[in-house]
Amino acid sequence: MSVTAAGRAVRLEEVSDRTLLADLAGAADPRAAYEALRSRWGNVAPVDLEPGVPAWLALGYDEVTTVLRNEALFARDARHWRYEAERLVAWRSPARAVLAQRDSAHDRDGEEHRRLRAPLADLLATLDEQRLTRTVTVACRSALDRLRARGGGDLVAEYAADVPVRVLADLLGLNLADARRLHELTVTVRAGTEGSYGASVEMENLLANVVAGRRAEPGDDLTSALLAHPAHANDLEVMGAVGLLFRTAHDAEVAWCATTIGRLLTDPGFAGRLHGGRLVLDDALDEIARTDPPLPHLLPRYALSDSRVGGQPVAAGDAIVPAVAAANLDRAVQAVDPWEQVDARFHLTWGAGAHGCPAHRSAPLVTRLVVGHLLAVVAELELAVPAHDVVPVRSAWVRHPAALPVRWR
Repeated sequence: MSVTAAGRAVRLEEVSDRTLLADLAGAADPRAAYEALRSRWGNVAPVDLEPGVPAWLALGYDEVTTVLRNEALFARDARHWRYEAERLVAWRSPARAVLAQRDSAHDRDGEEHRRLRAPLADLLATLDEQRLTRTVTVACRSALDRLRARGGGDLVAEYAADVPVRVLADLLGLNLADARRLHELTVTVRAGTEGSYGASVEMENLLANVVAGRRAEPGDDLTSALLAHPAHANDLEVMGAVGLLFRTAHDAEVAWCATTIGRLLTDPGFAGRLHGGRLVLDDALDEIARTDPPLPHLLPRYALSDSRVGGQPVAAGDAIVPAVAAANLDRAVQAVDPWEQVDARFHLTWGAGAHGCPAHRSAPLVTRLVVGHLLAVVAELELAVPAHDVVPVRSAWVRHPAALPVRWR
């Protein structure tokens, strides 16, 4: 694992001023932060997943697509990561809480990945969208009624997060207490703190109880359907599927909804285009997904052999993180005319290749409903803090406002 610096090949660990990945995701101006890295290192830069745990960060559109699409060179399975194989990461480290290999489609490659992905793809393709619409609508109206009755509240915790958690509880057959606990644990794991590893262990135990409960008493929910799917060899794989569904849907929906609502409340130009009819809701959501993706950095891929990516020598066992937030803004794929960006579908927010997100229909449907219901009352709301006090959450893997305190006019 080496990088050319001052004409001498050095190991990535020897680069003394690697940028912390969470600092990039939480930067006040991510575009400037990515450009600063590009100007110094090119389209692949050294970063730290946590202090002392290095990785490459793919910043360019071509480099990110190469990493995402080339299964022969880059694997998702963390067992190929040198830092994992050589026990160079502390057992209870925050990075391991996120990156530890699990029995899920997102942690396997090749034929094993395709086998574990099939149940998820089957269920999402046949999801009852009318039931989903009803569930989201009831959750939205209930949350907004509670906020209105109190005269205000936090639109992140009490709306952008509350609604997806309630919807996931209904879809997965969870009681609301378990769904809310999974929400808390997911947030803790993604935060990269000392409590992250303990939260990941508690999450696995909770998922085991959920799957065991549904094994004993099947219901009309996705967990029961996953248990019945012939592609799963055991309940550990079902746990992996349920956990993957919850974590991914949770992070994507909460961040996409919260970021869009935050833009509505803090960016008069964006709100004006949407309210004035120059930007329809679907295009507004796609713009947010492109410029402020919910998951700015996808989970790492691991080099299976020595190669060069973006001019940097990537060694076998290196972790390389696809920075879709940077790739989406790569000038090499940006239209000169800003109006041509509207409805641009080239972005990598949904991923690419074998591990691309299969929820292309259900995820936008939920976000459209959550934001749409808020749009109906947004004229009655005002931020309870100055716009510059709205700051992002602290995480290397998700980006959205930490809080949006509002009051009813």
